[in-house]
Amino acid sequence: MKNYFIVKIILLLLILTNNINAKDYTISVGKLPIYSESKDKGILIDILKAMDEEYKEGKFIIEVYPFGRSIDNVIKGKADFHFPTIGKNIWSNETDIYEKKLSKQGIRRSSCSLTKTHFALYSNTSKPKLNVLNLQNKKIETDSGHTIFFHKNIGSTTCLPCSVEKLNAGRIDGLVFASREIDGMIKDGGFKNIQRQDFKIFGSKFILPIGKKGEEIDDLLRSLITKMIKNGKLAEVAKPYSDYFQEQYNDPYLPTLEDILKANQNNE
Repeated sequence: MKNYFIVKIILLLLILTNNINAKDYTISVGKLPIYSESKDKGILIDILKAMDEEYKEGKFIIEVYPFGRSIDNVIKGKADFHFPTIGKNIWSNETDIYEKKLSKQGIRRSSCSLTKTHFALYSNTSKPKLNVLNLQNKKIETDSGHTIFFHKNIGSTTCLPCSVEKLNAGRIDGLVFASREIDGMIKDGGFKNIQRQDFKIFGSKFILPIGKKGEEIDDLLRSLITKMIKNGKLAEVAKPYSDYFQEQYNDPYLPTLEDILKANQNNE
């Protein structure tokens, strides 16, 4: 009987030790059609869940919010990090003017990217296609969570389907956003007066708090993504969209070991 209680105590201590070492993180995900429609549905949600399975020291708690609010959750400390946001499609720290704008809010972008995203510029077919290098005098909209990444004259919208309707009616000059979402809205709405042109392929990065906590999360994400590339889990879970992205844009959807090697060399 005495040995039985000793074993019970040892098991209890082991459980308590594991709980102390475990570290859970809340991921605030911006709500997007196809990619992250709810905490249980979306291409990006599937990938984040696969990352959670690889994270053995704790768990990722996935929550989905309207895009602007999701970023605000990190600023206010209600979430540990946000996904996705746009940045370089190579692994490196961000140093551009947009990063400086983010830093004023106490947040930063991760050095690693998880996927890529193709942004397109949409305009009305009644007019010539827009010059992507000269949009200052045009009435352009993008999602409210992305205005910080474009010139100051680009307008903010919290209703992308509404912006698609306005563009089709000629009430705005253009709309810039991730192409697969907008293409779906155009198709679902049966809009005939909208044309598309390439804008840019971005890396899909994370938004982290500035400081030690953000550095620790960045290191964790780099480690997990690298592990999933090596064991094939990332390619497996992302395959439905990876094939589409490669076919449509002739560019790999996921980072490669070569990308990571270059990043490590640059950081040495």
